[in-house]
Amino acid sequence: MRILVTLVLVTLCVGITFASNIDYLTNRSVNYIRNFARNPATDGADLVSYNPAGLVFLDEGFHISFGNQFLLKDYTIDAVPFWDTSSVATYESTEPTLFLPDLYAVYRTGDWALFGAFTVPAGGGSLDYTDGLYVMPLLETGFQQAIHMSPYYFALMSEGNIKATSQYLAGTVGASFAASDMFSFALAGRYTSAKKVYEGQADFTIFFPDSTGVPAPVGTSSRVLDVEKTATGFNGIISVDVVPVENLNIALRYETSTPLDFETSVTENGWAAAFLPDSSFAVEGFKQRRDLPAILAGGVSYQFAPAIKMSTTFNYYFVEDAAEDSLNGIDDDYKNGLDIGIGIDYQISPTILAGISFLRSDLGGSDSTYTDLEYNLNYNAIGGGIRYSVTDNFALTLAGGHNFYEEGQGSGSFEDCTYNKSVTYFGLGAEVSFR
Repeated sequence: MRILVTLVLVTLCVGITFASNIDYLTNRSVNYIRNFARNPATDGADLVSYNPAGLVFLDEGFHISFGNQFLLKDYTIDAVPFWDTSSVATYESTEPTLFLPDLYAVYRTGDWALFGAFTVPAGGGSLDYTDGLYVMPLLETGFQQAIHMSPYYFALMSEGNIKATSQYLAGTVGASFAASDMFSFALAGRYTSAKKVYEGQADFTIFFPDSTGVPAPVGTSSRVLDVEKTATGFNGIISVDVVPVENLNIALRYETSTPLDFETSVTENGWAAAFLPDSSFAVEGFKQRRDLPAILAGGVSYQFAPAIKMSTTFNYYFVEDAAEDSLNGIDDDYKNGLDIGIGIDYQISPTILAGISFLRSDLGGSDSTYTDLEYNLNYNAIGGGIRYSVTDNFALTLAGGHNFYEEGQGSGSFEDCTYNKSVTYFGLGAEVSFR
């Protein structure tokens, strides 16, 4: 019984993310991939996401930016099976994310800039483990031990698969105001709608010791999983931008946490049983909080020469507060997360702007937070690309990057699991101005 309760709580209540930090995406424009240090930038409609106060530096008129990103993901779990400790089983998902869009609109007039955006602030794709996961026979073992009230039953998976999809869609509206030549600020609100879907099936052979104590097959079982979780929430954003001296820009942004109370809808759950303890996974209508954390972000940029600008950036994620407020939705072993990065813009010609950057991301996870469906690993990232001005009012951006993840080792029920990731991404964006 204890095995089942533990596995249900830590495995089936988690989120599936492909984030810059836990449950959060910072790559909300193609310009960001071109230069990760977008927080102190003062060009482009995508500043709605990075430096809303800096929108007052755009030319007067309408500015519309849109783009799409493609992510090639390889998630791998190497596990030592509890039924054969001399071998290693590999579970892998290579499901790509082909559609990660963004849309920004800004109207700048006088000292004001009014703006709106449609973005994907978290989630943004699927994991598809075509051979199932290590945790599935563990879960079935716990289930069999519970229904037979005996610790000597165990299950082996003969066939299985599981797919998990996480989709967060958000709309942002706000306004920026230039109080002086040196100081501007912005206020905005964001409405987020989130959905997570878990789908899978598995076939098992059930074992129990015979009269000699040797495990022998005593039956089979099949399980089907079809569960959906949905939530909506609203958060506020405040941004300030300061130009203390010529060519130097300092930006700061704070986003409040987004409260998300996920409600569970169960189409089918083969592991559910009326006499077993509650779980967010098994009970229709069960609600559980898993908030997007509050964020303090900012950066500094300096124009060293007419063609060269260097920028620094940081994002600090208040994950510990989100974990405390979200009950069991976020493992309370998480620490606060941090991104730090540096980037360079180089104006190759009047029409071509190149960028290159580096980012270090510490997600605040550890071996105690890694499970088969959530292993947020620290990483280093490189990105770069070019922005080509086709005309004075139309520009295209092409960029790409790669995340280099550290290897993770689980603990507890997952102490025999080694977790790895590799993510390569690229995108194409466009911006149109009507002046």
